[in-house]
Amino acid sequence: MKRRIFFWLEKLKITPGERKTVTSLVILFVILASVNVGLTPSVPFEDEQYHELEQQFKERTAMLKKKEQQLMQRYHPSEKQLVSLQSDTTPADTADAPNEEPNETQSAQEKININTANQQALESLPGIGPAYARRIIVYRKENGKFKTKNELKKIKGIAQKRLDNLKPFVKL
Repeated sequence: MKRRIFFWLEKLKITPGERKTVTSLVILFVILASVNVGLTPSVPFEDEQYHELEQQFKERTAMLKKKEQQLMQRYHPSEKQLVSLQSDTTPADTADAPNEEPNETQSAQEKININTANQQALESLPGIGPAYARRIIVYRKENGKFKTKNELKKIKGIAQKRLDNLKPFVKL
C-alpha cells in the first residue's frame, strides 16, 4: 500500500515540500473538524429573558402607529371628516364679500378661498408650507384669479396627488 501511495504521488509530480504542506493542511483540517464536533451547540435564551425587550418594542410601535395615524388624518381626511367639513362651511350667499381677507383665527377645517387668501391662510392647508404659499400668491399675481381648482397643478411642486388632498379644503 505504501508503494501505491508513493507511486501515485510520483505520478502527480508533487515535490517533497508540497507533500509536507498538503499533509499539514489535511491534519489541521481533521483537528479543526473534531474540535468543532466536540463543541456543544449554543442554546438560545429563554423567552422570559426577552419579555422586557418585547414590552418596550410594543410600546414604541404603538407610539409610532399613533403618530402615523395622526399624520394620515391630517393629510388624508376620512369621508366622515369631509362630510363634516362641508356642513361647517357657510352658504354661498353669505360667504363671499369682495376683497375679503381671511383672518388668522380661521379654523383649519374651513374652506379657504385661494383667490383671496394670504400666506398664513394658505399655510394652514394640509401639505402647504411657506414655499408653496408664496408660489400660489406669485402665480395669482402673475396670472390673475384661479378659475378652477385644477389650475393649482400649474404651480411647481403641486401634482395630482397633492391637488387631490387640497381640493376638500379650498374654494374659488
